Order: sequence, then C-alpha cells, then structure tokens
Amino acid sequence: MLSSGAARMASWHDLAGLLDPGGQCADPLAGGRVLDWHHLYALATNHLVAPLLYAVLEGRGRLDAVPEDVRVALAELHRLNAARNAGLRAVLRDTVQILNAAGIEPILLKGAIALLPGQSAHVGTRMMSDLDLALFNAEAEQAETVLRTAGYANVDNLDPARCTAHSHHHHVAPLFHPSGDGYVELHRAILSARMPAEALPLVRVRAAAEPIEWDGLRLWVPSLEHRLLHNALHHQVADGAYRSDRRNLRQILEFAQLRALPAAAAVDWRTRLFELDRLGLGAAVRVYLLTGHRLFGQPLPVGVSPGFAARWAERRFWFLVKHPGWLPFRDYAVRLRNLPRRLATPSWYPAKVRYLRRTWVSGRRAPNG
Repeated sequence: MLSSGAARMASWHDLAGLLDPGGQCADPLAGGRVLDWHHLYALATNHLVAPLLYAVLEGRGRLDAVPEDVRVALAELHRLNAARNAGLRAVLRDTVQILNAAGIEPILLKGAIALLPGQSAHVGTRMMSDLDLALFNAEAEQAETVLRTAGYANVDNLDPARCTAHSHHHHVAPLFHPSGDGYVELHRAILSARMPAEALPLVRVRAAAEPIEWDGLRLWVPSLEHRLLHNALHHQVADGAYRSDRRNLRQILEFAQLRALPAAAAVDWRTRLFELDRLGLGAAVRVYLLTGHRLFGQPLPVGVSPGFAARWAERRFWFLVKHPGWLPFRDYAVRLRNLPRRLATPSWYPAKVRYLRRTWVSGRRAPNG
C-alpha cells in the first residue's frame, strides 16, 4: 500500500505514461495493473489534460480499464472542449481573414497553432482560453485598429486602469470576437515585459517563422526551436513555475510533444542555453528538460548538463508533489524574497491599492455566514 505522498508521485508518472508522446514510458496498464483513476482524473482536470486523456485512451482501445463514472466524466469534458475548440477555430479563421484583407499576416503562438489542420492528431483536446497572435508584417496597434473596425472589442467590465496598463504590456488588451466565442491577444513581444527581450525577440521569431496556407489564408508559425523556447520560458519564467516550484503538466507535455518531433533533434540546445545563462534564464530551461526526462523518458540533449540549480529545483518540485502541505510556506518564502524588488517598483503601489480595494469591496458585498 503506497503512502499518500508516494501515491501522488505515482499518479504524476502514471498520467505521464498514459499520455507519453514519444513511446519512452512503460505502459502504466501493463500486466493488468489497476490505477487510482479518481486521483488520475483529479490530476488530469487540474492540469488541463482531461480531454486529451480521454482521446488517447479511446484511440488505444483502453477505456474499458476506466471506471464508468470517470469514463463518463472524461467523455463529457472531451465533448465540451471539442465544441469549444470548434468555436475558437472559427474565431481564428475570421481573425486571420480580416487581417489578411488588410494585408496583415499573423504569426500564431502557443495553443492557436493546435487549431490549424494537420498540426495535432487531437485538435479538439487542447484546453485554451485565448488566441495569441504576433504579426509578421505589421505592429500590434495596426492589427488592433483593423479588428476594432471589424467589431472586436474589449470586455465591457474591463477595469480602465488595466486597459491603460496594457499600453506597456507585451500584448494589447484582449479583443473579443463579435460572436463572444473567444478573444485574441495581439503581441507586441513574444515574452512578458518582465523578461529580457533578447531571450526571444520578436524580430528573430519573424525571421525564422514558417509560412502556412489555410484555405487561401496567409499566416505563419514560429520555427520549432522558437516554439520550444517560448513554451519553456513562458511557463517557467513568465508564469513563475521555476520560482514557485510548481509545474503544469499540460505545458510540460506540449514541450515533450514538440521535442518528440524528428526535426527537434537539430535544435542546438547547448548554444541556446549558453545564451540564456547570460540572461539568468538557463537554469529554468534546464530544469524543464530535466522534468521532461523524469516524466517522459526523453534524454537530455547532447552536451547539456542540468547543473546544480536545475537538479535542486527538480528535487524541490517532487518534494512538494509528495508533501503539498509545505506549499503555503514555500509561497510565503517566495513572496518575502520578492518583497524588496516590489517595494522598489513604483507601479507596485497603485496595483496593490487596487487589489486591496477590490478585496475590501467584494468582502463587503459577500453575504453573511
């Protein structure tokens, strides 16, 4: 009988094994092994891979191993997400068509790429909230004007202060399709403004982007190397996964899916990591490679050594998976460590005041009891 901590770690490995994109993992169902499907379901939903889990199990004829209640829930999540993605695909098509009519060709980023025909075997399974686009031959403000003229708009209840803040953001304020079925974020830069621009500059992504034709529409996707770097840097640094010792399995899986493509063998990780080390970002990407190795059996790239910082971060992550009760203490430690930097940032004060005001107002409006 596994302890609760060991069971949590086993669930991570079992789920990774079921979703393994490269065939490197042992089959968790081999030998008639019975899995903790309710724990796996909770983990899959928390990490936004439940629709994919259903599709993979169905494709392999393994749904009979899943308890009925979990199977029904997974099937419903798959159905709902497929319908959602069909709506997002229509929004993406309309958006590209409108931009093309104005002579603008977008570069699809992150999840938007999965909506293209032929890009994913399970197009309906990728859970996403928005459509991220950069522009190949225009600036974000030009495309924003075109889309606003076509009826795209900010959400009605968007805080005006947040709208103003987007003037210094790496993308303009979200623009909702007239149907309300989805929204677009037009990027001025690939990565958050909090990160060094030279880590993945838009000019470099444009230069290496690959053209795609979609039923007469003109668009671009980043090179495989840039997709890998964007995934790793966005999750590990912009989303704070490296600092907080948290990981999102969907992000790690998508990184592993890209690394499993034959063309990924040509990526010069040694040079890329050397460049990132100069910016203080190398360890964050190394631990990502190390986590992919641990979960999906993908070997580290030739000539790449994890180093002490990445190995220590990897140990911290698995410790917190095994002992989640320590997470609040870890969060407080991170916040305390970041406090001097925040106190030295003038924009932090009005943002904190707005947060406290919203918290106080929502607390007053909450019903008693």
